[in-house]
Amino acid sequence: MHLAKIRYKINIAILVCLTIQIFSASFSIAVSSISFGVWGGLWLFEIFFLDRKLIYDKDTFGELKWINIFIGLYIFIDILSRVFAFYPQDALIGAKRNLLFLIFFVCTMKIYDKKILFKLLVAVLVIQALISTGELVKYFLTIGHGVNSKDFGEIRIDYLAYPLTSGEIKMLIFFLFFPLIFLKEKISFIDKRVMMGLLVPVFVSMLFTQSRNVFLGIFFCMLITGIVINRKFLIAFLAVIILGGLLLPPKYTARVKSIIDTNHNSNAPRLTMWENGWRMFVNNPVLGVGDNKLMEVYQYYRPEMTPNEHSHLHSNIFMILATNGIFGFLAWVTFFFLIFLKLLKFYRMNLSMENKLLIFGSILILISFHISGIFEWSFGDAEVFSVLFFLLSVPFNIYKFNISSTFKSYIYN
Repeated sequence: MHLAKIRYKINIAILVCLTIQIFSASFSIAVSSISFGVWGGLWLFEIFFLDRKLIYDKDTFGELKWINIFIGLYIFIDILSRVFAFYPQDALIGAKRNLLFLIFFVCTMKIYDKKILFKLLVAVLVIQALISTGELVKYFLTIGHGVNSKDFGEIRIDYLAYPLTSGEIKMLIFFLFFPLIFLKEKISFIDKRVMMGLLVPVFVSMLFTQSRNVFLGIFFCMLITGIVINRKFLIAFLAVIILGGLLLPPKYTARVKSIIDTNHNSNAPRLTMWENGWRMFVNNPVLGVGDNKLMEVYQYYRPEMTPNEHSHLHSNIFMILATNGIFGFLAWVTFFFLIFLKLLKFYRMNLSMENKLLIFGSILILISFHISGIFEWSFGDAEVFSVLFFLLSVPFNIYKFNISSTFKSYIYN
């Protein structure tokens, strides 16, 4: 078989498995992990036994130069912090999470045609809409039983994944497509009415995960969309928020209002955990305590733990500071900041409005992730991480297809 045909089939297999990994993150860690292993193995086979080299667009990876450097620096510091962790035994095993960064780079290298890119995005949206529709059907069929035993705000969609994980994944996917609603022309790769129909169950089910960090991400990104894209939408959005707060019965607004209640049974433990996470950082400022057996380390600072203090520090910021120290934190902040600057740069380029809105959607993804991540360890959630970096590759592919002077589809060459 001709080398080009073999390369083509392997490339398609990698992209199919990658897409399965992304949409299965919403319902099966096992399927997502297996898919990751399969496409990773295929990619290594291609590199070491077929091409024996990495094939990438020079212009696009030129744009990624400093991002790559600081991602590499963060990974190095994360490994170093595990070597010198408070509990070093088996700490390095957790470093495998950093392999998920490959999603970002493989998407940027292996998606060789804009039609392929759009097909993958539509597939992810359709699957997520189907999952969300099924969740909503179950939610409304069972809500009558739930209200008899718990408050409305505690009845959450948590059937296929932990509600925080599910809510964040839905939020990321929703915000990539949401700005396209304001496109005056036709969308080239999907009918706008179909897209809006698919976004509805994703949005509604996202709300019913009752994830308050997601509520905050939605609120600020909707404000930004109104200010930047459409002022009429901003007015309508604020009107809905104000009227909802004034007119809806307290049982429907209690969950949202609890966000600012420092005595809430979920908020108070978080504040305590952040306080002790800060103490962990202050006492170990260079490399942190390492991301291993964190709650056992935590007990040195708070022996009288409550049941709601568990798992991790429930904040990207405090987790990175406590586990990776100041150098890991600075590397982490810097590579995300550099990605943000690149997205702004691409958004200002001479592109079609459709492409601009997709890039703007990626900006919203980045903002919503970091706002919601103030209150949850979402960077440490492999499923959220996978979806995040899959979607953040979209603007770099748009740049590759529309701006890069060196790009050419290698797949048939």
